[in-house]
Amino acid sequence: MLSLKEIPGVGDSLAEKLISEIGTLEDVERVIKDGDVGALSGIEGISPQRAVKLINSANKFSNELIITDEGRRLHKDLISNISDFIITKSAKERLSIMTPLSRTSITEIESRRTWSKNSIKFINESRSSFQIWKDSIAGLNYAKEPISKVDRVIVVPNVDELEKLRYLGKKCRILVRSKDENWQDYVGLNKVTWIGNGAPDKLPPGWIIGKSSDCLYELIPEVPIEWLKINTNNLSIISKLYDQTWPINPIGEIISDHLEGLGELTLLLQSLDNESSNIRNLEELRDNLWNLVKIIEESVNDAIVSGTSQSKISFDGDEVLSYYSDISGLERRLKNSVADTIDFALQEGVKKLYEYLDKTEINIPKEIYSSEYPCVINRDSVEFIESELESRINDERSKGEVIIANSTVKVMEKSRKAISKFIELDMWIGVGNWSVSNRCTIPDICLNNPGVWMKDGRHLLLGCIPDPVTYGIGEVSPELDRDRIALLSGANSGGKTTLLETLGSMILLTHSGLPVPASYAKIGLLDELHILAKVSGTQSAGALERTLKKLADVLVSSQRKIILADELEAITEPGAASLILGGLLKASKGNHDTNILLVTHIGNSISDVMGGEIRIDGIEAQGLDENMDLIVDRNPKRNLLAKSTPELIVRRLASRSKGPTSEIFSNLLQGF
Repeated sequence: MLSLKEIPGVGDSLAEKLISEIGTLEDVERVIKDGDVGALSGIEGISPQRAVKLINSANKFSNELIITDEGRRLHKDLISNISDFIITKSAKERLSIMTPLSRTSITEIESRRTWSKNSIKFINESRSSFQIWKDSIAGLNYAKEPISKVDRVIVVPNVDELEKLRYLGKKCRILVRSKDENWQDYVGLNKVTWIGNGAPDKLPPGWIIGKSSDCLYELIPEVPIEWLKINTNNLSIISKLYDQTWPINPIGEIISDHLEGLGELTLLLQSLDNESSNIRNLEELRDNLWNLVKIIEESVNDAIVSGTSQSKISFDGDEVLSYYSDISGLERRLKNSVADTIDFALQEGVKKLYEYLDKTEINIPKEIYSSEYPCVINRDSVEFIESELESRINDERSKGEVIIANSTVKVMEKSRKAISKFIELDMWIGVGNWSVSNRCTIPDICLNNPGVWMKDGRHLLLGCIPDPVTYGIGEVSPELDRDRIALLSGANSGGKTTLLETLGSMILLTHSGLPVPASYAKIGLLDELHILAKVSGTQSAGALERTLKKLADVLVSSQRKIILADELEAITEPGAASLILGGLLKASKGNHDTNILLVTHIGNSISDVMGGEIRIDGIEAQGLDENMDLIVDRNPKRNLLAKSTPELIVRRLASRSKGPTSEIFSNLLQGF
């Protein structure tokens, strides 16, 4: 695959835009490699068509096979038809890059054909696994990458280290510390990655120590955590797939191979929602701390009151007189009498606080009480304990985030590859389902000669059950159809244009490496496919000149090609048209790399110009059925000039019209 700047049409401006919208250069190149049309077309100024072109250009896939707008329309309709059988939106978008390739890309064509064969085998042989896939895969999208800045600061010792990490400027802030600063100057920051010497022995919560050579995820653990969060749905789908048993066939083995090593995803996803029990315990201690303080105060006061309720003090006369003159002595006597009771109650209160904080390793301040009775616990001490609990919560959370980040990093790349591969697989499984549902087959291909031949070929875009047709032109065909040039004549509404499109579909699908709706088909690989639709009305002199010049250039070019043209005689007057078309076809007979099928109503006149040396096939109408529909054998009869039978069309109109309109058509019938 070409690098970003090597892709044709990608200049500095577009490259910068892609990087700014998607992420890093590596992210952009991964998006292009994965064929993520949705990510590219979601950027302003990039249409889905341009996104497809960028992807195919990067992969050196040329879309030069389809030359005409009619060919591009037919290919788009075919892709849309297949897309209905694909589950995920991303896989539908990826199908759009399955452009028909020229014969020079035979390696890629063969690779796609192998995928098609394997997907058909999976559908046919593993119906239950196919159902499990359909039930599990819905909602899978390409992995998203975090693009917003995170709340982290990288602190580096000098400008040289800053330059090494400049690429991380889109992810977080990077600060250069001065020589006079130390780690304490950065304690106020929420989360810090410290680079170089001078880190604290005990890291504050949210701090990590790194090296400039570390990868993005090691320096900024929030990035893999955010990646885990925004890809939760994708990873949940992978977890579902992991729990299944897949068949031993190419598709099943690919699924199993890409699931290997991803068995821990379920637990990893659960870790996002379920913080550690230690954190939950600490949070509970913090949230209930002040309630406990009130309970301890009440229990201590209750214990003091209860313990002193039966206390008695007796005084003799001398003591009474001494306390009368020295009231402080009385206070001391009273306190001494209840000191043990109060001291015991206060110790019990501290004991309850110690039990409450058991295993937190938080030291209770010595001056825990601001008043012994009535008991009041020091508010500053409570706030200190609360702060310590908060610090431990943050520390535990930081450690947990690092653990989750490290676990995520281990599966990130493998998960990315699995997601990308499963989207590709969903596309191919959809192709297989479409193929089986429409009784398609893998066509034979020929590298040496142009041509197209099909047995029981069907047009899938008619909105009805198609009639199978066996037909073709060129040296890849059986004896009757080996002519390189043929005219197709016959009934109006008999299926000539449909046959032309059916052959075009066979070629487009084959060059895309996809199955074709036929019991058998053989296609000679081409450089170019020209599908020319009906010309509406006689052209002006200037338009006619341009059309003829273009036709002549195409006919004589050395490119290996097939031209499927519908009623070109409308380019000018009928008499002149036969002379022009006959002359052009005659001139092209010597070009063995050109095959032509021309639908026409002037086959006789063209044949006369060519001296009768041209094959004319015909689709005949035998009449009208009871519903006034044409009775037609859609298979052309070889070497037969079939009539257009306009009288049948007029007869149908006469029967289906009313009043004066019916009378007009009835009168017209008299002329036949």
